[in-house]
Amino acid sequence: MDMYAKCGSLEDAIAVFQGMESREKQAWSVMIVAYASHGYGREAISLFEEMKKQGIKPDDITFLGVLYACSHSGLVSEGLQYFDDMKDHGIIPGIKHYGCVTDLLARSGQLERAYKFIDELPIKPTLILWRTLLSACGGRGDVELGKRVFERILELDDSHGGDYVIFSNLCANTGKWEEMNRVRKLMNEKGVVKVPGCSSIEIDNTVHEFFAGDGKHPKSQEARRMVDEVIDQLKLVGYVPDTSHVFHVEMDEDEKATSLRYHSEKLAIAFGLLNTDPGATLRVVKNLRICPDCHLMAKLVSMVFNRRIILRDLNRFHHLEDGVCSCGDYW
Repeated sequence: MDMYAKCGSLEDAIAVFQGMESREKQAWSVMIVAYASHGYGREAISLFEEMKKQGIKPDDITFLGVLYACSHSGLVSEGLQYFDDMKDHGIIPGIKHYGCVTDLLARSGQLERAYKFIDELPIKPTLILWRTLLSACGGRGDVELGKRVFERILELDDSHGGDYVIFSNLCANTGKWEEMNRVRKLMNEKGVVKVPGCSSIEIDNTVHEFFAGDGKHPKSQEARRMVDEVIDQLKLVGYVPDTSHVFHVEMDEDEKATSLRYHSEKLAIAFGLLNTDPGATLRVVKNLRICPDCHLMAKLVSMVFNRRIILRDLNRFHHLEDGVCSCGDYW
């Protein structure tokens, strides 16, 4: 079950679970985590409640799964209640449980509450907690809190390029150009580099890897041409590049759209369209969080080309079918 879920085949994981003659705690926990990581929060919670009805006591992993489900589905009150319920089961929260609550609050826009939650933890906060909040500050445009969080991160680790990128983009998005330039200068002084976007797709038992914008793959030019053709078709159904997360003041809208065109997941999807049978499912894995424009593009490809796309980014699986994603555009 765990293998199928982590490889993107939730249906096979469900089939194994349903085919079991008896289910112990571990099986329930694995299935709850599987539903959660694939964006099916309500199903994860339903399974959790069914588990309790059958008299099986949840453990720390079970609660981690249900908290993860709530955080990725916007179920704030439910998630906070489950977090409180851990005490009733004699379970002491660990750093991952605290991370889910931080994510739950931050995604819902309760940024100051999330900051206070981290700051008052009974254990030392990790970088992941602060980075979770920094990402949410970027999404919500809260530059003042973002600066406080960014400074807390630098106290722990000043070598991670993603932190600088998120905060400098937040500054650019809110017109704080001097602060943005200061952050980018600091990044250069420390020799910190941004991790390049990389996406892979498996076709005929061979994994093909694409990097954003470059030509390392032997069929990269073929993939780029296919991206051009795909985008031309998507424009006929209303696709307009989402440039809201391209923060280069010197670029006009056309240049911003061009910078988005050959992101790694677009190249991988285009390559998959070229090299698989019509109707075949495309499975793509990306090393970073998918950007809004690539998410929009993937949804439209699933509808226009009648393809199911299962895309695993840094945080979760996205099941895209008929123009709809399992994440409900909440990621």
